[in-house]
This record gives sequence, C-alpha cells and structure tokens, in this order.
Amino acid sequence: MSFRFKNMWLKEKAFKDKVQAWWKGLNSSESASYVLAVKLKALKSLLIDWNRMDLGKMKVNKALALNQVDFWDKVELTRPLTIHELEARRGAKEDFKKWVLLEEISWRQKSREVWLREGDKNTSFLVKIISSWLTEENGLDMGW
Repeated sequence: MSFRFKNMWLKEKAFKDKVQAWWKGLNSSESASYVLAVKLKALKSLLIDWNRMDLGKMKVNKALALNQVDFWDKVELTRPLTIHELEARRGAKEDFKKWVLLEEISWRQKSREVWLREGDKNTSFLVKIISSWLTEENGLDMGW
C-alpha cells in the first residue's frame, strides 16, 4: 500500500500532538535503523486510520456544518438568537470554513500530483508540437 503525506493534516490542530504521542509510544530495543523502519511503518498505519476516521468524511462534515448554519439562519429569521445559539452558529461557520479549507488543500495537492505525473508524459508531445510550429511558421529548425 502506497503512502502519501496529506498537506491538509498540518491544518488539523491535534495533528502534531497525535504524531508525537504515537512516535513516543512506539518502542523497540533493536538497532536504530530497525527501530526507525518499524516506527515509520506503524506511524503510516496510524495516520491512515486517523485520516479515515477523523478526516475521511470531508463532504459529509462540510454538509453537516452548512446545514447547522442554515438552521440557525432560519431560526434567526423568526426570532433573535440567544447568546448560546449565536455561539452555536459561529461554531458551525468555523467548522464549515475548516472543512472547506481542508477540501481545498486536498484537491490542490491531488491536482499537483496529477499535473506532475501527466505533465511528464506530455513533455515530448509538447516539444514536437512547438518544433513543428516553429518550422512551419518561421522556417526555423531548433534541432529538437
């Protein structure tokens, strides 16, 4: 199973503390290189599980937060909100912003990975197109 670090993890407040606790909790009395390999393998598994459980439902969590904001907005149309209700709406808005930001970071990282992977495949094609255009339009031969 391949592993990719997800940049959105860095925006999660508890991420660094979780990683530090997991790392310290993984102990072995073997050689340093073996311990490092074992810890990295275990950390990979912990990160994948944590991502799946806490962050894996971005769309659902974003929709729930937006529904809460919408609910409080509708209540406010009928009557003034109490301080507690205003705090609940503010919290829902913050949750929504968090999920939107995490989703945006995730998509940006995915698009960059695709661009790098696909871009390498298309480089020779692009060079051929530019070379033929230069030759046809300007009579230049770049020797590519």
